[in-house]
Amino acid sequence: MTTEMNPIELEPKGAIEMLDIVEKAPSVNDQIDEGPSYTPEESRKVRRKMDVYILPVLCFMNICAFLDKANIGNGNTAGMSKDLGITKQQYNFLLTIFYVIYTVCQPEMLLLKYIPPKFFLTTIVTLWGLTSTLQGITGSYGGMIACRVVIAALEAGGGPAIAFYFTMLYPREEFGFRWAIFQASSCIANPSLGKLILICTHAKTSITPWKLVFIVESTVSSAALIFLLLPSAPDRCAWLSPRENEIARERVARSQSKESHGGYSVAGFKAALAEPWTWWIAIIHYCGGMAFNSLSVFLTAIIKEMGYTSANAQGLSAPPYLVAYVLAVIVAYYSDKKSIRGGFIGTANLLGGIGYILVAFVEPRSVRYFACYVTVIGVYVGQPLMFSWCANNADTTSKRAASLVFFLVTGQLGSITGSNVYNDAPKYHKGNSVCAGGLFLSCILCLSGTYYLKWRNQKKDDKFGVPQLHNGVPVESTTITVVDENQENPTWRFVY
Repeated sequence: MTTEMNPIELEPKGAIEMLDIVEKAPSVNDQIDEGPSYTPEESRKVRRKMDVYILPVLCFMNICAFLDKANIGNGNTAGMSKDLGITKQQYNFLLTIFYVIYTVCQPEMLLLKYIPPKFFLTTIVTLWGLTSTLQGITGSYGGMIACRVVIAALEAGGGPAIAFYFTMLYPREEFGFRWAIFQASSCIANPSLGKLILICTHAKTSITPWKLVFIVESTVSSAALIFLLLPSAPDRCAWLSPRENEIARERVARSQSKESHGGYSVAGFKAALAEPWTWWIAIIHYCGGMAFNSLSVFLTAIIKEMGYTSANAQGLSAPPYLVAYVLAVIVAYYSDKKSIRGGFIGTANLLGGIGYILVAFVEPRSVRYFACYVTVIGVYVGQPLMFSWCANNADTTSKRAASLVFFLVTGQLGSITGSNVYNDAPKYHKGNSVCAGGLFLSCILCLSGTYYLKWRNQKKDDKFGVPQLHNGVPVESTTITVVDENQENPTWRFVY
């Protein structure tokens, strides 16, 4: 028979050790959620402040980053290849090498756990902005390759890291809408770039138009805003009061499982790669990545092939992106409200695939241009939701980091594929068909993935009981600590 000893009955040293064990050991009460320490109005006030200070800065950064990626296509339209003597094969290599380096450097986002995001993002945004400007100074193909390699290496730690950064700042039921505002802001960059091209083309300067495109666009200004306004953690916002900082921290803690360590764990990485959903969503992103990135590079060329001048093609590429931005934000809002991802993504990808087929094989110019709207809307509405679907369906930081890196790498492999299938000008039948096929496959995977995740949730309901829900997301305890990465959290459920 074992006699339980009270710590105060032991020698002083033994009492301290026993108290330490009692403090660390989880108890039944640790699993009981007593509710948040803040009111709904306090939560809304903190969320509004975070949105006002964080989203505009990150959207501006994303617009600049998109310009740095896409201006290679517009610079080429403005005469870059002709001036530098670049062949079609060399130009395709310029596109490919960017995405190869961008893919290899995706794990840079893991540094956010060790380097304060404010300093990390400020540094890389400054450096890639300066390098982008240097593209307008270089006078050789080799110099252009060097610039694209450096920009890709730096941007790989910027835009993709924001997905991980958002999971540090917002509860998962609020992630999708804000991520859509961020990622879809690249739609605004397209008309901005179109206007920039028109200005540079008609500018009366001694600098050739394509060089002017690279020189006048700079990302450095967004770096200053990042340093001044962005927090490195939800409870380190200079523009929130101490009480509001604590609410911001608790809001995130209540939507995610806690971990017993401050960094990453190998067990968490292994658990993420052993999870079938990690691979499922990665394949969906590969298919979407083909269409998303190749569209930004080749849309102007596709419209120009319809019979429009280069300047008109630049201008006509803007309206589809503006419409897509509005719809992407609206759909993401309802996706968060309903806590549904797969149905919205699948529908958008189906629409985008149909648009690609029309662009490739329909003859009337008006119909083909209308199909550009359908294509851009389908691609840009679905892409942001893919990120939130991935980020929402990992229950610890280590699993989330590993799944996001894998997700991002496969997406960039899709970009590499997409940039190399558009080699059959003028109508790009092959490129458009491949992208359409990828989106149709993605649609099938989204719909089947929805039923798969519902089945996984039902299995957990049968095992642990049905959890309390808030906005479709289980309300989790603020005191649960997952010691083992392979341990199931009884209150956590997939978002489908």
